[in-house]
Amino acid sequence: MKRVFVFQDFKSQKFWSIDVDGSCYTVNYGKLGTDGQTQQKEFSSPEEAQKAADKLIAEKTKKGYVETREETAQGMKVEAKKYKLTYDDYDDGKTQEDLLNKIIKDKKLPEIKQLTIGCWDFESGDCQELVDGIIANKEKFAHIEGLFWGDIDSEETEISWIEQTNLSPLLDIMPELSELKIKGTNNLSIGQKPRPNLKSLEIISGGLPSSVVEDVIKSDFPNLEELILYVGVEDYGYDGSIEQFKPLFSKSKFPKLTSLGLVNAEEQDAIVKLFLESDILPQLETMDISCGVLTDKGAQLLLDNVEKIKHLKFIDMRYNYLTEEMKKKLSKLPMKIDVAESEAIDEEYEEYGGYPMITE
Repeated sequence: MKRVFVFQDFKSQKFWSIDVDGSCYTVNYGKLGTDGQTQQKEFSSPEEAQKAADKLIAEKTKKGYVETREETAQGMKVEAKKYKLTYDDYDDGKTQEDLLNKIIKDKKLPEIKQLTIGCWDFESGDCQELVDGIIANKEKFAHIEGLFWGDIDSEETEISWIEQTNLSPLLDIMPELSELKIKGTNNLSIGQKPRPNLKSLEIISGGLPSSVVEDVIKSDFPNLEELILYVGVEDYGYDGSIEQFKPLFSKSKFPKLTSLGLVNAEEQDAIVKLFLESDILPQLETMDISCGVLTDKGAQLLLDNVEKIKHLKFIDMRYNYLTEEMKKKLSKLPMKIDVAESEAIDEEYEEYGGYPMITE
């Protein structure tokens, strides 16, 4: 039987299908709206072919592919696009005004639902001009459902150098916005107001300012299902304490939240304790404590409180400071876990501990 899967995010809009016929399977994959590429593989028996197919399906679903009807996938179009200034553009003297014109004059913009904004300046300038230009053309953006603002890699600008601005007026002109992702938090504000349609919020930072945390706490996201905040370190903008995050661990604050991540923190062990002491934990399906200095101490808290966490479907601990012995113990937990990318604390500098994955 043929099974069809689709993956959609800010960067990728693609399909993947697999059809097992006896001792052979056929895989078809590619960009939505195209015929894609086809590959076949023979096995020694139908059972071996099905086993291999099931393994591939599990890998795809783990990566975020969602199963759908073949007719539905065939009718889907690419609805995501990234706009940015390249270094060649910058070298040619192009500015944020040129980037704005590239966006608003794109004939495909009305079809775009997932909008990604990449590098807008190679001298660490802020994005105010671009924000103002989009707001001045707000009728062209009212249909946007997903926004990734600041998809800038380190070769363009280090994350700690990305200069943001008050994005609240920008969010106001996108009433259909359900997914918001922001990278870089220097001078960032998202406002403190209701966003009833927002279902996913992710803020990526090497150092999260308290003012941004306050914006999240004092806003109203009644339908938020996923929240991920990157804490970072003091040297690159983090100026608070783990205690300031406590109001986020509240079922009354986020009645529909099923995935919560407070990640990339030096005090990742203390964050585990916040989860365990919260009243929101019973409604969660995913606990994300990845990318930070998670040690055996924090992991042991999970093992000591299995009854509190046994309902979870997934605990993300990718990038950590766990011992091999502890990872073996964690593998016996009843949910799926990711303990990949373990780091080791250098004994010579043990008093400094480890480092989160993203800083500068």
